[in-house]
Amino acid sequence: MELLGSTFPAYCDGLIDVGLSRLPGDDTTPNKRSFQGSVKTHAALLDIGRQVIQKMAEDPRMQEVAIPTLYHPDLHARNIFVSDDDPTVVTGFIDWQSSSIEPAFEYADETPDFAAPASEFSEEDEDPKSNAVLCRTIFDACVHGLIPKLSAARRIDELLLQPFRFCHRTWKDGAVAFRHRLIGMSRYWKDLDLAGSCPYKLPTSDEIRVHEDEYESLVTARKVLGHSMNLLDVPSDGWVPRDLWEAKKEANREAFYTFLDMVKNAPSAGDRSMSQHEEDLRSIWPFDIE
Repeated sequence: MELLGSTFPAYCDGLIDVGLSRLPGDDTTPNKRSFQGSVKTHAALLDIGRQVIQKMAEDPRMQEVAIPTLYHPDLHARNIFVSDDDPTVVTGFIDWQSSSIEPAFEYADETPDFAAPASEFSEEDEDPKSNAVLCRTIFDACVHGLIPKLSAARRIDELLLQPFRFCHRTWKDGAVAFRHRLIGMSRYWKDLDLAGSCPYKLPTSDEIRVHEDEYESLVTARKVLGHSMNLLDVPSDGWVPRDLWEAKKEANREAFYTFLDMVKNAPSAGDRSMSQHEEDLRSIWPFDIE
């Protein structure tokens, strides 16, 4: 299958090579996240991951959703300009710097903020007439009608896409995130009607238990990210307008210490010291505290 003058297998190799290129030269860089993993661990996972995604690339379903697609990956409300006279008329888009031509599946899980589900703290999703639900419904209908190749990618089993999405960003996400996807592929390879056997073999039961503990830390970190984004009303990259910078910085600090008090007073806190709790929370807090 041709993809930008190359082949889908070559693209898969490129994903793994990007993941390897992002690894530091050694393990001297301090990182206290329990789910991060060593450089050696990342390299080993990416090595076997290359075999996994190359095998998956032979599947016709993956080839169908690997059609080259130009897409704006940051299509959030702040990047869309509308007419002063008629806000239903879009006059322009900004922040094109991250746009590129990629396989359609690369964008299958992209949802602009104006069409994203409301947070768990909101009751908007319970009202079918709410703006959040209407925007999401209209967005889905537009994708289905106007971008059929992206619509097909959004309908494919998510398990088939995850190894491709996570392999090139293991150092950012932590080794456990990619390992979790490889374990899932190994477990459900046959259920997904993939040919042959999965190149990644399931770890031992003891290794699975260690992995599950590490994955729980990762899930906690992501929950903290979601809660802090909701409290601070900022996107995941922490972007804020310049005139709100000082206020958001102080709000971030207050949110951190509020969470810290909650953790310290939780029934599961045990007899750990305040400094130990703070060290744990700092290791997963998504934004700079100082």
